[in-house]
Amino acid sequence: MRSVIQLASVNDYVGYMVYMNKQGYKWADGTPLVPVSLARYHKYGHGTYVREIHKSKEILWVPNDYVELTPGTELIPYIEKTNYFDTHESIKSDLPSEKESKDDIYHPNHYTSGGIEPIQYIQSHNMNYEKGNVIKYITRAGKKEGESEIKDLKKAQNYIQLLIKKLEEEEK
Repeated sequence: MRSVIQLASVNDYVGYMVYMNKQGYKWADGTPLVPVSLARYHKYGHGTYVREIHKSKEILWVPNDYVELTPGTELIPYIEKTNYFDTHESIKSDLPSEKESKDDIYHPNHYTSGGIEPIQYIQSHNMNYEKGNVIKYITRAGKKEGESEIKDLKKAQNYIQLLIKKLEEEEK
């Protein structure tokens, strides 16, 4: 029987990673479990499921519907009793802060909330600069901290106007 570990809270996630790291486990991609990555937790969502591969001492993410799709899978909730956010400064310092997170640079929240980043959509449709910026500003409108939704929509409008002007000139 296969078993899946459920990590319902971020504290459960941190505690499980610390515990499994002490047991010699790592992520299946070779990444160490500690320092703990909150970005990884948030990427896969709350109520995260992982499988332990005991032979190779690896941890593997599994989708939330894995238990339903794999008959005979045992769900084991992991409940961490230690509060890592109030008592363990060494753990807190290992967690990426909002300012330090690489996700803020490469995968900011205002571009990732819809499941596909604008850059992926733009590249998959071979869009030019103007069309790409329209997609970018429409996608992030109202989501980027400190930016007005109207300002982003006006930026998108500006790129639409530039594109129309460019296409009209090409038709002459």
